[in-house]
Amino acid sequence: KAVVSTQSTGDGKVRYGSGSQSQDAMTVTSQPGSTVSSTKEIEEYLLQLDPAEIAKWTVEQVNSQFLERIGFAYLSENFTVNNITGRVLLLLEERNLVEMGINVIGDRLMILSFLKLLKKKKVEADKMATLWSGETPAPGLAYSEDCCQCLAKICCPCCITRKMWRITGQGIFYRVVPPCSWFTTVRQEYIDFRFLKDLELRTRNTFACCCQTHELIIYAEQAETDDRAQWGEFRLLHPHANDVEKIVRQAWSTARLVAD
Repeated sequence: KAVVSTQSTGDGKVRYGSGSQSQDAMTVTSQPGSTVSSTKEIEEYLLQLDPAEIAKWTVEQVNSQFLERIGFAYLSENFTVNNITGRVLLLLEERNLVEMGINVIGDRLMILSFLKLLKKKKVEADKMATLWSGETPAPGLAYSEDCCQCLAKICCPCCITRKMWRITGQGIFYRVVPPCSWFTTVRQEYIDFRFLKDLELRTRNTFACCCQTHELIIYAEQAETDDRAQWGEFRLLHPHANDVEKIVRQAWSTARLVAD
C-alpha cells in the first residue's frame, strides 16, 4: 500500500513524504481553495456526471475531472501513487483517505461530502438500470391471448394493443400502447417493489392444448378505497416469463434489503 503523507511547513506550502523513509521534499505551491468554484457550483458539476463514465476514468482523469474541479489538486500525488481510478474513487471511505496520508480533517470531510453525491447518484442510476425489457403480445401465435388476437397478428398487427415492459431495480414499468386506429394516448404504469405482494408462475396450454406457454402473474397493492387496500393483478404472457420471475424476485429482495 503506497502512502503519501502531507505536512504543512507553516509558510503556506505542503511537503510530501512516502512511508517512513525520508525523501527529498516535494513542494506544492497550489493550495486547496486557490482556484475553487463555490460549493454549489461544484455540487452542480458533480450531479451532471454519469456514474458509468466515472467508472471508466483513469488515474489522470480522476485528478483532472474530480480533484482539480473540487479544489484539491494538491492531493493529486496521493491519488496517483495509490492508483485511484474512477472505479476505486466510488469505493473510497474515510479510512482509505487516512491511509493515503490525507491528514487534514477538514479536507477529508469535504472530499467525503463530494464523494457522497457521486455515490448517491450511482445508487439511483443502478436502481433505474434496465434488468429486462420486452413486449406483449410476444411474437408467435402461441402467445396470443385468444383467437381474435391471433388473427390480428396475421392480418393487422397494428390493431393490437401492446404493452412495453421494463424491469429495473426500483420496480416494474410498462406502457400501454393502443391500436393505431384508436386516437387515445399512451398510458404509463408503474409497480413499485414496495407495493409488490406476490408472484405466480403459470403454464398454459393454448390452441387445443397444442402449444404450451408461460405466464407470470404479478400481484401488487394499489390505491386504497374506503380504507381498504385494493389488489391489482398484472399478467405477463411471454416466452421469457420463467427468467423474468427470477429477475423480479432478485430485484424485489434487493430492494427490501436496502429499505430495511
